[in-house]
Amino acid sequence: MPELMIQTRLTQMREEYTVWLHQELIQLAAAARMLPPDSHDPDPWRMMRDRLHKIAGGAGTFGLASISEAAHLFEQRIDALLADPADANINELRVSLSTLSTWTRDLSSKQPARPTGPSRIGQIEPLNPRHIYILEDDKTLGAQLHDILASFHYRPTLFTDSEALIEACRHMRPDALILDLHFGGENAIDGLSIGEAIQREMNPPLPLFATDESQQFDVQLRAVRAGVEGFFSRPLEPIRLAGVLENHLRRHRAPPMRVLIVDDDQAALGYHQLVLETAGFSVITLSEPEETLSTLESFNPDVLVLDVRMPRCSGPELAQIVRYHTRWLQVPIVYLSAVGDAGEQLVAMTKAGDDFLVKPIAPNILLAAVTARARRARMLSMALSRDGLTGLLKHADIKEQLATSLARAQRTGIPLCAAMIDIDHFKSVNDTHGHLVGDDVIHALASLLHRRLRTSDLVSRYGGEEFLAVMHDCELEQATRIFDELRVAFNKFQFLAGQDVFFSSFSAGIIQATAGHDMETLIDDADRRLYVAKRAGRNRVVAAESSELSPTI
Repeated sequence: MPELMIQTRLTQMREEYTVWLHQELIQLAAAARMLPPDSHDPDPWRMMRDRLHKIAGGAGTFGLASISEAAHLFEQRIDALLADPADANINELRVSLSTLSTWTRDLSSKQPARPTGPSRIGQIEPLNPRHIYILEDDKTLGAQLHDILASFHYRPTLFTDSEALIEACRHMRPDALILDLHFGGENAIDGLSIGEAIQREMNPPLPLFATDESQQFDVQLRAVRAGVEGFFSRPLEPIRLAGVLENHLRRHRAPPMRVLIVDDDQAALGYHQLVLETAGFSVITLSEPEETLSTLESFNPDVLVLDVRMPRCSGPELAQIVRYHTRWLQVPIVYLSAVGDAGEQLVAMTKAGDDFLVKPIAPNILLAAVTARARRARMLSMALSRDGLTGLLKHADIKEQLATSLARAQRTGIPLCAAMIDIDHFKSVNDTHGHLVGDDVIHALASLLHRRLRTSDLVSRYGGEEFLAVMHDCELEQATRIFDELRVAFNKFQFLAGQDVFFSSFSAGIIQATAGHDMETLIDDADRRLYVAKRAGRNRVVAAESSELSPTI
């Protein structure tokens, strides 16, 4: 296996492990908080010790030495408690364990300290902001584009000198490059030539985006051949460019595509798993067909791969069992078989299948088939559950996920906040500038919310110009501060309507869930606070019932 592929796989495995570790620490911290202060029951302590033992080994494997050592120390303390409960300070150990969810915030310390201030989990700053280089000789336009990208929490750098840009790319590879094709004079392809020179030194190539005053076909054709992924004509609309850039980079932040393989041949399972995992898939393998339905529930794969001939249950039979359950009707099924008989393939394909591959399968054939099916499945899922304009969850889907999140928060004691957001005076925007410009305003706020909130949070277009956000493991004070920062950032966006430039704002109402909330009452309480913000003058965030208590945060 090539060294680059191994390193790529190790990096991905570490990222996947970190996601799992974050959730595991949250769950362990919640379990510790639920223990009685003087609990001598050994079973929950053994459960904690075993899970910490797993973390101590796994974290070290993935280079998280401080987490590994801290987990091992807690493991030893629990062993001592189990050996001599009378001599242990049970409540102090319980309180210490309840801070486990803070460990992932600072991987440099060997023994994470208890937090002395508000939790950082709710912060909106991404761990690794994307670096965007801009080549633009119009300093006014360049500064405007720089500020818009900074508002989306990218790290933009503006260059007005091509040599400085080339040298900067050699020093540190950016995540994307935005080029003015008319850079430096009358030759409309100067900027593209600069981009081509940079690309010759980049492996893999950089994502390129181009701006130009010309809409000539030949210029755009050369841009396509140079690998430009987005082409924007002048006068430039920075908000729209930022949206396209965000959509492109969002695809690269998507979680790995998931594949479930069912085959009674262990050697084939191992081979296919290696091929797919090396290419970046997340793979689960089963040799017992009866485990398929339960694994579908827990793993939710993008593609199901079934061996046609298995002793207890054939692939087509298993496919029909899967199709009995409406939830899995959209999951593509790919059959594998050592038989090349066309008749058997035809029969299998009529039994709930979508594709048929004959063993032995070349790695590129397997990857091409599974990748195509997985991408199509995700696109279909996105089309069904996501709003077409914003890419955010739809009304019904956010309510379903909020109900699940609320039940989990109430069960574990982990805080959860909901925020209703509404664009101020939006009808006036539509009436004055038209619905297409209004769509730009909606899309800009959606992109801001998606970019600046965490991937674990939920964001939806609730209806029209109204949004609903759900923030996990976040208390009211944190959520209020975060949304006020978002409000200030949105206030700075410049929107273009012909020759006119205008600004927009939003109001928000925020509520932290309590034991008495269900999904509907939580949304209603957030909506009441939004109404208070509107009544108090708009362009503000309210987290109290009365505007007299806290009209502007």
